[in-house]
Amino acid sequence: MERIFEKAQVDDFVRQHPLTLLMLKTQNCSVCEAVQPKVTTLLEGYEHIAGAFVYMEDVPELAGEYMIFTSPVLLLMMEGKEVYRAARFILFEELADQLDRYQAFLQS
Repeated sequence: MERIFEKAQVDDFVRQHPLTLLMLKTQNCSVCEAVQPKVTTLLEGYEHIAGAFVYMEDVPELAGEYMIFTSPVLLLMMEGKEVYRAARFILFEELADQLDRYQAFLQS
């Protein structure tokens, strides 16, 4: 997963990839640190899904734009629109099902 530092980079990343998984996290968040390696490993099985993470301290305006009230938050975006959201407690089986579904849809 690539680290993003600015809102313009987030916008470009989402625009450049038809299917993206954004992880919005905060510093000193133990849940965030535990979830990120699992998400990174999961994404390795999805060649058509681009992944990136953003520290909310770097881009605080994302909290308002994406209505982020906790961390971590995973946003699956298809063609720039949010299609799935998981927050705080991530159900990885459900996340994998969503990734499978949207990657298959994109390939059809």
